[in-house]
Amino acid sequence: MSRIYGKVNTIEDVSRINCIIRDEMLNVNSEDELVELKKRSDYLCTLTYSPFWKKKFGDEIEKVREQAMAENYVTVQEANYIAKYKGFPKTYKPWGKPDGDVEAAVKEIPQQIVHELNDTIIQMELSTAILEQLRELFCELRGAALVCEDQKCLNKIKRALDVVTALPNLSSFAQHFSEDTLMQIDDLITVEKTRSIKLFNIIAQVNGYDTIYDLADTNDEESAKDLIDKVMAEEDKADTYIPTEAKYKGPGKILWLVYYLPSRKREYAKRIYFPGEFRNLQVDGPGLYYNRFGNPEYGLLLTYEMSIKPTVIHVHGREIQLPERWITKKKIVPVPESAQNIRITEEKPESAMSIA
Repeated sequence: MSRIYGKVNTIEDVSRINCIIRDEMLNVNSEDELVELKKRSDYLCTLTYSPFWKKKFGDEIEKVREQAMAENYVTVQEANYIAKYKGFPKTYKPWGKPDGDVEAAVKEIPQQIVHELNDTIIQMELSTAILEQLRELFCELRGAALVCEDQKCLNKIKRALDVVTALPNLSSFAQHFSEDTLMQIDDLITVEKTRSIKLFNIIAQVNGYDTIYDLADTNDEESAKDLIDKVMAEEDKADTYIPTEAKYKGPGKILWLVYYLPSRKREYAKRIYFPGEFRNLQVDGPGLYYNRFGNPEYGLLLTYEMSIKPTVIHVHGREIQLPERWITKKKIVPVPESAQNIRITEEKPESAMSIA
């Protein structure tokens, strides 16, 4: 493995190698080639149980294993997309036993990528180190696309891709780099965006989405800036949203669910919407609960009472006046099974991103 992809000295190397494997999958011509690449990702998971790696990583080996399994899950998603796209009669499974924590954490990737995009761009190095950072970002965008569960999610990742590919055409970005570095950035982005569009269209075709993704036209500064402003404005709308009469027939109230995700080594927050008048909030879980459609969901079960204004109903031609009353409502707020330090607060936490 090290001879082919380089040594694994950090958790980031596990992600780097899986990204290379996934990129190679885009160019396979036979089922045997696809199987071989999938096995290479599996092997990284197997190595986390080897005495050499246990000694090498010490107390960090569990984190390395979690990352290897999460990346393997994404890589297997691509293997299955490629198999269906190429017509190979094969379905692949992630390495090891099914792990609900890994799957739940992986499914949060698309939302996290979009949430963190602006911060990621701002924190990039203004040197040749940006080449590696851009490569990592493109890898993350393609990984996020692979675990999207619907076309809306895939469209969001495509818009994020458009933002990144537009950067070199902004003078405020380009002014920080030499001509040689800018040429390297352009070359890298050309390769990465073409590779990404190819994958997005494979995903769309396999899922039967009625769309074909193209490269955004951002060859001049004005069009690049317009695109970035448009995408960022769309995402910022969520930060100013307030529940309206359309949702609760009166002013709404927002509480915040906060939790720590070990696999991402950071805290996350999401809004919970309530009617303006509610009381006796009871929080159960986290655990597995069944929603109103009978489907299981892992998360917190919130039980509360909401106020109903006086109303008039008609039953068999009779008019019945119902006084103001309190009714019991329940809702399930999904959280990853690996979430820790779960709590609900009234104040917006610092961990809440701009579109949380």
